[in-house]
Formats: sequence, structure tokens, C-alpha cells
Amino acid sequence: MIQADHLHLAINHSPLYAEVFAFFFLLIGTLRRNRTLVTSGLVIAIIAALCGYAADWTGNGAAEILKNANLQIAGVDTQAIGLHDQAATFVLISGSITGAVAIIALWRRRRWLEIVLIVLTLWSVSVAVRVALLGGRIHHPEVRAVIHG
Repeated sequence: MIQADHLHLAINHSPLYAEVFAFFFLLIGTLRRNRTLVTSGLVIAIIAALCGYAADWTGNGAAEILKNANLQIAGVDTQAIGLHDQAATFVLISGSITGAVAIIALWRRRRWLEIVLIVLTLWSVSVAVRVALLGGRIHHPEVRAVIHG
């Protein structure tokens, strides 16, 4: 049976990758003045925000499963969950702001909004990278060694 931890592992990378795709679609579309690429980037930015909510929702369930497991799972550092969870809130914030501005940009079609969105998606990517790194510390000892070493 699929549980929250399985779902979280399946979708936890989607906010990061969606923001990266949104950034490049917006950047290339703006530089080339290609409305199709810009519109695609705006839609992907909105999808990235939704992916952030899905990852957060499944992450809460995954944390509960790991913290309440009868047996300790090899390689899992449950102490790292709290910091990852706190940082994940910032993915929701950055993704929501970026997604909201993308909705406005779809409606208003102003070039300056596209420039703002390039900056916002880059910010969202940086936030998502940090959260991904902190999430990797939960079960990847090689990441913990790099950060602490």
C-alpha cells in the first residue's frame, strides 16, 4: 500500500524542477520575446507552487511515519526532519508568491512583470535547493558528511 512517505519521495523533487523549468522558460522567452515560452514559464511557475503544496502535504505524513516507526530505519536521521520541515515552509511562501505573480502576469501581460518573475523564480529555486539539501540529510549520509565535513 502506498503511504505518505512513498508519495513524498515520489513528488518531493517536483517543486525544485518545476521552478528551474519555469526560470529557463521565462528567461529564454523574455530574451527572445517569445510569448509562447513566456506563457509556458508562467504556467509552470503556477504548477511549481502547487507541487510545493503537494510536497508539504505528503511531507507531514512522511515525517509522522518516520518518527513513529517501531523500528529505526537504517540511515535515517530523524533529528534532521525538523529543520527540513521548517525550511519547507519557505518553499510554500516563495512558490506561492511566484505563482500569484505568475497568475497576475498571465492576466496583465506586462514585460516588467516577466522580469520580476525571472527574479522570483530564481529566488524560489534557491529556496527549493536548500530545502532539498536539508531533506537529503534525512536519509543520505553522504550529504551529511559533506555538510559537516
